[in-house]
Amino acid sequence: MTAHVVVVGAGTAGLAAAAELATRGATVTLVEKSARIGGTLHVSAGQMSAAGTKLQRARGIVDTPEAHFADAMRISKGTADSALVRRAVELAPDTLDWLMDEGFDLDPICPAILHFHEAYRAPRTYWGRAGGRSILAVLERNFARAQAGGRIDLRLDTRLTDLIAERGDVTGVRVAGRAGESEIRGDAVILATGGYGADRERFRALTCGHALFSACVPTSTGDGVVAAERVGARVDGGDLFLPTFAGIEDEPGSGRVVWDDLPQLTPQARPPWEIYVNRAGARFVAEDHPSVDAREHALLGQSDLTFWIVYDARIARTAPPLLPSWDTARLLAAFAQHPSFTTADTLGALAARAGLAAAGLAASVARYNAALVAGMPDQFARAHRPAPIAEPPFFAIRAHGIVLKTPAGIRVDDQLRVLADRDPVGGSPVGGLYAIGEVIGGSRLSGKAFVGGMSVTPALSFGRWLARRLTGGA
Repeated sequence: MTAHVVVVGAGTAGLAAAAELATRGATVTLVEKSARIGGTLHVSAGQMSAAGTKLQRARGIVDTPEAHFADAMRISKGTADSALVRRAVELAPDTLDWLMDEGFDLDPICPAILHFHEAYRAPRTYWGRAGGRSILAVLERNFARAQAGGRIDLRLDTRLTDLIAERGDVTGVRVAGRAGESEIRGDAVILATGGYGADRERFRALTCGHALFSACVPTSTGDGVVAAERVGARVDGGDLFLPTFAGIEDEPGSGRVVWDDLPQLTPQARPPWEIYVNRAGARFVAEDHPSVDAREHALLGQSDLTFWIVYDARIARTAPPLLPSWDTARLLAAFAQHPSFTTADTLGALAARAGLAAAGLAASVARYNAALVAGMPDQFARAHRPAPIAEPPFFAIRAHGIVLKTPAGIRVDDQLRVLADRDPVGGSPVGGLYAIGEVIGGSRLSGKAFVGGMSVTPALSFGRWLARRLTGGA
């Protein structure tokens, strides 16, 4: 049995690992950069996926981990790490059943088919009524029970500064906390530090120079990735970046996006009345395309992942709310003050104020309207076209492809051992060092796509499974 394990990061993966380790008899030092545990669960929607669960069987849904695996690889177009995906889907039903047994406050419509990400072919997506906070409630109770046994030393406001390596093996960590700098030794170190979506420069460096518009928590600065690289770990996956469709910058120039303020751009939930145009004023995708993957790949080709949602007075008056969380007063204030919100009495003035090519915008609107009036298909074969864009004033809202999880991360094998950067295909493990959660890279389990539930669920599953492995379990 491992005597002492250092877990860095008290988010989804780290909390699950630390509690399971302590319950199974190990002593744990849990290091957390923030002043509270929970990580991204405080802001995440907390979507999970699992096939072959008790809940599916109770509702007559026939599903299996093998079907889940095939669906995940289909959605990722084979770009995800197949060994890790297989491990994740095999562990997922036990994880979901465990959450339910622990009193998880499940949204009663689950399991469901969800269209915010590319849809599965079976209803195997789950979430809590309070989003990620529903999962956190279970983890906090579980962690408190484990901590009561006296085997967990929790250190909040403590940042990882480096890994300690001796003769190629990692034997501990260096941290900076409330009492200054210190070293913590361990028989194993588990990195669960999350991604790097709060660091613009690191994001550009690891993600092929893309602009960052982030809904990630402020502590997601890539500390674990940097520390692992220093001891020879391989970091990759940034080339598989795909933006989430889409969000609005909160404070101008901040690059920050508020998760709860996202516009409703999922056509299965709200068919679009507006058109989307790029800087040239040109449309670039069918706004009602049923595949969010297709829309996200189209957005990837736009400058700085930026586009404008354009509509008119009739649509503003008639359409279902584009921004469901915004009341009228807030929306009026945004159009009066926020540079991402523009209105004008003519399309030419709208283009000038929004920074769009006037000729391109005029041509796009004219072409869209003409096809609609003639009852002919438009250039993208859009199906939902309830009204032309013709009645002044006109409106444009600047939106961006956003980051909910970062694609690059530490390469691990199917035992979750960190691999050294000596072989671009395989690589040998770095002794004593493991990684779980977003620090291994969001693309590891989704590839160049978003495979629903393949972030939170594997973080929970891998944390608990690795803890069992390190303490002599299966």
